[in-house]
Amino acid sequence: MNVLFDNCTSPVMASTLNGFIGNDGHRAVHLRQLSMQNAKDIEWMNYISASGGEWLVVTGDQRIRKNRAEAQAFRRARLRGVVLAPAYQKSPMHRCCAVLIDQWPRLYETIQRFDPPFMLELSINFRGNFKQLPI
Repeated sequence: MNVLFDNCTSPVMASTLNGFIGNDGHRAVHLRQLSMQNAKDIEWMNYISASGGEWLVVTGDQRIRKNRAEAQAFRRARLRGVVLAPAYQKSPMHRCCAVLIDQWPRLYETIQRFDPPFMLELSINFRGNFKQLPI
């Protein structure tokens, strides 16, 4: 599984998760690592879709599912998505990373049960509540 953190997230989250999941054959990257930091959402969606493999997109941007063109590109690319709850923007980075690491096993198990495209919301607590969002 490849995990892409978009520009609405911190590169620290990508590198932290990558350190945790790398030994299991997964990788987490930030959009900046793909040299696509200036790419529009539709461009990077098309790019990762064309690159092959399974992708999970982590974003703090609800607009991906609300903007018609972006939602269509997301569905067409058959992506899996996780939207970070708004509370992530107000929380210290160490808490954001701690929740992400803590919830990764349950999140990974959950996303394996769904056929893409889909989007889930990840809360900022350690209870692991995933809310399915319309896309």
